[in-house]
Parts: sequence; C-alpha cells; structure tokens
Amino acid sequence: MAMEVKVLQEGQKLPWHFTLDETDGKYTEKIRMQGDTFSIALPKEFDATLAHPDHLALISLLVAHPFVGTELNLPFEVSERFAIATKVFTSYKVIHTNKTGHEYHAPEDSSPGLAFSGGADSTACLLLMPESTVSVFMDRPIRKKTSMYNKTAAYATIAHAQKQGHEMHSIPCDVEYLRQPLGFPTDLVPSLPLLAIAQQRSIDSIAFGTVMESAYRIGHEKARNYENSHHYRLWGSLFRAAGLPLFLPVAGISEVGTSKIVRESTFNAYTRSCIRGKWPNACENCWKCFRKNMVEEKFRDQQVSENYLMKGLAIKEVRLKLSQMPISHENVLAWALQGGQGAYSEVLIQRLEGENRDLSYLECYYPPSIDLMPQKYQQETKKRISSFLKPMNEEDFGLVTGHKMTAWLESTRAIQAKERFDQFMIEKFPINS
Repeated sequence: MAMEVKVLQEGQKLPWHFTLDETDGKYTEKIRMQGDTFSIALPKEFDATLAHPDHLALISLLVAHPFVGTELNLPFEVSERFAIATKVFTSYKVIHTNKTGHEYHAPEDSSPGLAFSGGADSTACLLLMPESTVSVFMDRPIRKKTSMYNKTAAYATIAHAQKQGHEMHSIPCDVEYLRQPLGFPTDLVPSLPLLAIAQQRSIDSIAFGTVMESAYRIGHEKARNYENSHHYRLWGSLFRAAGLPLFLPVAGISEVGTSKIVRESTFNAYTRSCIRGKWPNACENCWKCFRKNMVEEKFRDQQVSENYLMKGLAIKEVRLKLSQMPISHENVLAWALQGGQGAYSEVLIQRLEGENRDLSYLECYYPPSIDLMPQKYQQETKKRISSFLKPMNEEDFGLVTGHKMTAWLESTRAIQAKERFDQFMIEKFPINS
C-alpha cells in the first residue's frame, strides 16, 4: 500500500487530500501527521488549474515527506526530469501515475520568487534581490487556542514593501495544521503558495531568507559545508528538476549581517522578527526577541546593557534556551556580548564557546555562498550584498564550513561555566519569584 495524494484544482482553491496506510503518518514519537487535508487559496488574479504538475508534485513531497512509510503515489502528469529526481528519496519509493508531462522552463522575461516571512532575515533577502522579485507570504489561518502566532508585524512589513514598489502577495495556506504538534512538515514548506503560482507568474527560482546559522550551521556544535549537505542535495535537486532552482541570497550572511542590512534600509522601522506581539509592539517575552534585541543594542550602543540582560534573563523561554548545551545561535550571543561590562554580561559570555574568539567575521559575508544562487542573478546579488557588507577574509572560511564546538562543550571550563551560570540564575531569579 502507498500513501495516496489527491488534489482538486478548482477556481482559486487547491485542496490536498492524503490517504494513509498503516505504515504512514509517524515521523517521531512526538511528531505525527494529525490531519489528512490542507488547502491553498489563491487570490482572484490566479487560476488554480494553471499550476504546473511538477510544482504540484513538489508541494506534495514537501508536505508528505516526513510521514511516508514505504511508498508515495503522486497522481500528476509530471515530466520525466522531475520523476527521475525523486529517486533521491531512499527511505521510501515515489510512484508516478504519469511521467510524460512537459518540463517547466521559465520564459525569458521571468522573475525570481521569494518565500517571504516578514522577519528581518527575509526582509534582508528581499533587499538583496532584483527589483522584479515576486514575493509571496504564506498567510497562515489562525485558529483559536492553537498558536501564539501574530501576523500583524508581517502585514506591516508587506505594506511598506508594496509602497516601495515591491510585488507582494499574501496567500492563505493551512498546512501547519496537518502536523501534530502544530508546525511545518519540512522547513521549505513556506514556499508552497509561491510554487502554486510559479508558472502563472513566470517564476524562475525560489528564494528563502535562510541565514548562515541555518545553512552552514555556524553557532551549532558542528558547522557544515551546505553545498555538500543532505538537505541541499535532496531539496536542491528537486527544486532544480521542477525548473525552480533554489536562490539563497543570505545563506552566507549571519543574523548579525541581516540585522545590519535592515538597519541601513527604509525597512528598519517596519521590520520585526517577533511573531507573537501585536504590531507595532514585540512580545518582549520570547527567545527571538531576546536574541534580536541584543544584536540591535550592540549595533546601537556598542554593548548590551546590564539592564536589558537583567530583564531578558527573567523570561522563562530565555532561561530554558540558556540551560542547553550548546545554546542555540550562541555565536550571535557571543558577538553581541563581547565588550560588555557587568555581572550579567560576564557570567553569560563565559557560557559561550565564542567568548574569546574574534567574531567580527559575522559582520561580513561568505563569498563562496554566491554559488548558492542561480548564475543569472549572481553578479547583481553580489553587488547588492557588497553595498552593505564586506567579504570575509579567506582565513575565516573554515569557521563557516568546518568549525566544531565539541571539545569546548566537553571541557572542564565549559562545564564549570555552566554550573556558575546556573547558580547565578537561581540566585537572581528564584523559582518561586
């Protein structure tokens, strides 16, 4: 038996239905496929029946991939090129009803597409892309008591982008409710609405605001060369086969760099990465607010204030994140904390592997990442990046692709630093306070 996919292209609606067998639906003990349907509701200027079969197949794979047991049956008239590319999956077999479809080739007057989130990284990505870029925001329907997500900040950024002349579309899609717990089945799922209109809008590539911390995994225990990663080999090959190669303008730029780009643009007052607070306010009660605000303070005042750290460390979610080894995005935290003065700064930075390393390279871009862009856009994007950031020195390249924290994490110094920090937190923020 195979997981079956059915899509009814009708008017502006693209509803998906999955039929599972006994081997399907489970990704991990905690992550499962809860529902069997989701839909994309296209604006009136688009016709759902004009979505390319290869793009419908790619959407199905992005959603179903973690939950397929042994076989996935795709009912689309895909091209042979796309069918061959799906052989990259090894944990299950992809079955195609028809492999005689036409390949998708964007016309000469094509444009790149951006899966736009509304946050700082995505906004920096937009600022580095051609003026012809078509941005699509996946407008996630909010159901009561299921999520703290708030879209008002993204809407504000989109409105400003439109005033600046950018083509922006908000397209509803409820795919996150397919999964339990609530969330995206795969990390490239925000591109679903963009894939659905790619043929009608003559899109030639799909961009994401994937920063260096995610692509090359700097700030994690082990960095990687993203071009050789399983993720890029898997999804990069499928997007290419669909005629929509990945376009990653900020993959070689840290969160530090994307913050700098946005700060120096007209978007600075309209962009916020917090997805919980109601615009124009951030929630000021989450890990993302804590991290992004530290970067902002560092740029503005050259150091993070003790007053801010005192308030930030009182946040429950921040305390949970800082209890981990390693701490998520600890390179960004270390960059922001270097040069700080005071008890809070000192005890926190001692927890970080980057305490005494020169992290100024995070303010630059990684030149080899230009290869992660379609060739037709490489020179223009490089020129735009260079107007904001300097290139890294070649001696720093290894820090992007091969840096490891393992020895530090296992060291006596790191263990003792964590113990001091934990004790400091108990004293400053008693559990019952």
